Amino acid sequence: MKAVRTQVATTVASAAGPYGYTITLGGSVALASNALGPPHLGSALLMMLGAVAAFVALEAAARGVVDTHGGDDAPPPSPLANAHVPSAGLALCAVWGLVHIAHAGTGWALTGFVATGVYFIVAALQRVAIDALVASRS
Repeated sequence: MKAVRTQVATTVASAAGPYGYTITLGGSVALASNALGPPHLGSALLMMLGAVAAFVALEAAARGVVDTHGGDDAPPPSPLANAHVPSAGLALCAVWGLVHIAHAGTGWALTGFVATGVYFIVAALQRVAIDALVASRS
Protein backbone atom coordinates (compact mmCIF):
# COMPACT_ATOMS: atom_id res chain seq x y z
CA MET A 1 0.00 0.00 0.00
CA LYS A 2 2.93 2.34 0.70
CA ALA A 3 4.17 1.86 -2.88
CA VAL A 4 0.75 2.90 -4.19
CA ARG A 5 0.66 6.01 -1.96
CA THR A 6 4.18 6.95 -3.05
CA GLN A 7 3.26 6.47 -6.69
CA VAL A 8 0.07 8.55 -6.30
CA ALA A 9 2.17 11.38 -4.81
CA THR A 10 4.71 11.12 -7.63
CA THR A 11 2.03 10.91 -10.33
CA VAL A 12 0.14 13.94 -9.02
CA ALA A 13 3.34 15.99 -8.60
CA SER A 14 4.53 15.13 -12.10
CA ALA A 15 1.16 16.16 -13.57
CA ALA A 16 1.77 19.90 -13.16
CA GLY A 17 3.15 20.30 -16.70
CA PRO A 18 0.91 17.76 -18.44
CA TYR A 19 -2.12 19.37 -16.85
CA GLY A 20 -1.98 21.93 -19.67
CA TYR A 21 -2.54 19.08 -22.12
CA THR A 22 -5.50 17.95 -20.04
CA ILE A 23 -7.05 21.38 -20.24
CA THR A 24 -6.41 21.47 -24.00
CA LEU A 25 -7.98 18.05 -24.48
CA GLY A 26 -10.95 18.98 -22.29
CA GLY A 27 -11.57 22.11 -24.33
CA SER A 28 -11.23 20.12 -27.53
CA VAL A 29 -13.81 17.62 -26.30
CA ALA A 30 -16.18 20.48 -25.47
CA LEU A 31 -15.74 21.94 -28.97
CA ALA A 32 -16.16 18.54 -30.63
CA SER A 33 -19.29 17.84 -28.55
CA ASN A 34 -20.77 21.11 -29.68
CA ALA A 35 -20.05 20.36 -33.35
CA LEU A 36 -20.60 16.58 -33.39
CA GLY A 37 -23.18 16.15 -30.67
CA PRO A 38 -22.63 14.48 -27.34
CA PRO A 39 -20.47 11.37 -27.48
CA HIS A 40 -21.73 8.04 -26.24
CA LEU A 41 -19.46 5.80 -24.17
CA GLY A 42 -18.16 4.07 -27.31
CA SER A 43 -17.25 7.40 -28.92
CA ALA A 44 -15.51 8.56 -25.74
CA LEU A 45 -13.54 5.30 -25.54
CA LEU A 46 -12.54 5.65 -29.22
CA MET A 47 -11.32 9.19 -28.55
CA MET A 48 -9.38 7.94 -25.53
CA LEU A 49 -7.80 5.13 -27.58
CA GLY A 50 -6.75 7.64 -30.27
CA ALA A 51 -5.14 9.87 -27.66
CA VAL A 52 -3.38 6.93 -25.99
CA ALA A 53 -2.12 5.64 -29.36
CA ALA A 54 -0.54 9.03 -30.15
CA PHE A 55 1.00 9.26 -26.67
CA VAL A 56 2.48 5.76 -26.71
CA ALA A 57 3.74 6.13 -30.32
CA LEU A 58 5.51 9.39 -29.47
CA GLU A 59 7.03 7.99 -26.29
CA ALA A 60 8.11 4.76 -27.99
CA ALA A 61 9.68 6.73 -30.85
CA ALA A 62 11.54 8.93 -28.37
CA ARG A 63 12.72 6.24 -25.92
CA GLY A 64 12.01 2.79 -27.26
CA VAL A 65 9.16 0.46 -26.39
CA VAL A 66 10.45 -0.87 -23.06
CA ASP A 67 13.06 1.59 -21.76
CA THR A 68 13.39 1.24 -18.01
CA HIS A 69 16.91 2.71 -17.74
CA GLY A 70 16.86 6.42 -17.02
CA GLY A 71 18.77 8.27 -14.35
CA ASP A 72 20.77 6.51 -11.67
CA ASP A 73 18.30 7.25 -8.86
CA ALA A 74 14.85 6.59 -10.26
CA PRO A 75 14.36 5.45 -13.82
CA PRO A 76 11.34 6.78 -15.65
CA PRO A 77 8.45 4.37 -15.99
CA SER A 78 8.36 2.09 -18.99
CA PRO A 79 6.33 3.52 -21.88
CA LEU A 80 4.07 0.51 -21.36
CA ALA A 81 3.26 1.89 -17.90
CA ASN A 82 2.16 5.10 -19.59
CA ALA A 83 -0.35 3.40 -21.91
CA HIS A 84 -3.30 4.96 -20.15
CA VAL A 85 -5.97 2.55 -21.40
CA PRO A 86 -6.87 1.16 -17.94
CA SER A 87 -6.71 4.51 -16.12
CA ALA A 88 -8.38 6.70 -18.75
CA GLY A 89 -10.80 3.94 -19.76
CA LEU A 90 -11.99 3.29 -16.22
CA ALA A 91 -12.24 7.05 -15.55
CA LEU A 92 -14.43 7.46 -18.66
CA CYS A 93 -16.61 4.51 -17.63
CA ALA A 94 -16.98 5.93 -14.10
CA VAL A 95 -17.98 9.34 -15.48
CA TRP A 96 -20.41 7.69 -17.91
CA GLY A 97 -22.16 6.01 -14.98
CA LEU A 98 -22.09 9.19 -12.91
CA VAL A 99 -23.67 11.45 -15.53
CA HIS A 100 -26.65 9.12 -15.70
CA ILE A 101 -27.48 9.74 -12.04
CA ALA A 102 -26.10 13.24 -11.25
CA HIS A 103 -27.72 16.54 -12.19
CA ALA A 104 -26.52 19.95 -13.49
CA GLY A 105 -23.89 21.67 -11.32
CA THR A 106 -23.46 18.72 -9.00
CA GLY A 107 -22.91 16.46 -12.00
CA TRP A 108 -20.17 18.69 -13.42
CA ALA A 109 -18.40 18.95 -10.06
CA LEU A 110 -18.60 15.21 -9.45
CA THR A 111 -17.45 14.54 -13.03
CA GLY A 112 -14.21 16.42 -12.42
CA PHE A 113 -13.70 14.77 -9.05
CA VAL A 114 -14.45 11.22 -10.20
CA ALA A 115 -12.48 11.50 -13.47
CA THR A 116 -9.40 12.85 -11.69
CA GLY A 117 -9.57 10.47 -8.75
CA VAL A 118 -10.15 7.31 -10.78
CA TYR A 119 -7.52 8.27 -13.37
CA PHE A 120 -4.72 8.94 -10.88
CA ILE A 121 -5.45 5.95 -8.63
CA VAL A 122 -5.62 3.49 -11.54
CA ALA A 123 -2.56 5.10 -13.20
CA ALA A 124 -0.59 4.61 -9.99
CA LEU A 125 -1.74 0.99 -9.67
CA GLN A 126 -0.85 0.38 -13.33
CA ARG A 127 2.65 1.82 -12.92
CA VAL A 128 3.29 -0.21 -9.77
CA ALA A 129 2.14 -3.39 -11.56
CA ILE A 130 4.23 -2.73 -14.70
CA ASP A 131 7.30 -1.79 -12.63
CA ALA A 132 6.93 -5.02 -10.64
CA LEU A 133 6.59 -7.03 -13.86
CA VAL A 134 9.65 -5.39 -15.41
CA ALA A 135 11.65 -5.89 -12.18
CA SER A 136 10.69 -9.56 -12.04
CA ARG A 137 12.06 -10.06 -15.55
CA SER A 138 15.40 -8.42 -14.69
